[in-house]
Amino acid sequence: MSKKIAQLSFPRFVDLYADKSIGTDFFITEEKHLLALSEYPYRSEGYIIGICTRGTAKVEVNLQVYEAKPDAMLLATPFHILRIYESSDDFLCQFVVFSKAFLTENAVNSHFLESFSYFKTSSTPVIYPEHEKAKVMPEIFNLIQQKLQREEHPYRAEICRSILTMLIYEVEAVYKHERVIINSRQTRKQELNMLFQNLVFHHYKEHRNVQYYADSLFVSSKHLTESIKEVTGKTAGEWIDDAVVLEAKVLLRSNDTSIAQIADEINFPDQSSFGKYFKKQTGLSPSEYRVKANS
Repeated sequence: MSKKIAQLSFPRFVDLYADKSIGTDFFITEEKHLLALSEYPYRSEGYIIGICTRGTAKVEVNLQVYEAKPDAMLLATPFHILRIYESSDDFLCQFVVFSKAFLTENAVNSHFLESFSYFKTSSTPVIYPEHEKAKVMPEIFNLIQQKLQREEHPYRAEICRSILTMLIYEVEAVYKHERVIINSRQTRKQELNMLFQNLVFHHYKEHRNVQYYADSLFVSSKHLTESIKEVTGKTAGEWIDDAVVLEAKVLLRSNDTSIAQIADEINFPDQSSFGKYFKKQTGLSPSEYRVKANS
């Protein structure tokens, strides 16, 4: 996969992975070994529902690292920044990717997707259901693949859209069950960390001050920093910086956007202050990183 892909466009996604698709808005794969993207993060244009069928890998979603292993489910949106790396030789996964436009075409409710808890930006993107609950995924995937084979069928898209809707409801049931288990095991500090992480990825472009997040969570900045450090090993300020740098890295991989535009996009007063900040965090200037990432 080209390292130049920062925003993985739907047409490019289809070109790389699709076995069968409906236009550039919906496709499903057979079992695939996803090509590792090394240290370079990317953002997908589509919504992804995937399952690991064999082997292991590291999956980083918005800076949180998860282990992909058999039956692990990946639930990603266009708002997530992804990285897949350290995959075993036998690592395989199967996934369906779709655009919001495909799913909601002809639908009365254009905000249908937002009603599902795992497609919210605050959701947990990787879950580990027991095998009996996870096996519904490949069963429905296979049904979609069968329907996609019928290329001359006049209602192929509508039938696939209906099956996709069924899949989304099935996944919601699994997700809610897993979230109950996760929440019951969380300490107060772990819950605070989750709330903090969610806030950071909503507001890191506008707010890089720990006090803003402490105020939003009704705790002192000292308590927030100590709690986050205890749970994650990093301070609240380090998490905020990491989120800003991650976004900058994604944007820098596109040569179509100037460094001045990127500085403006993530709310730095000017290119110079952004450059100093980025170099302090990464050891490279923005232009040096761009050359390295696109080489």
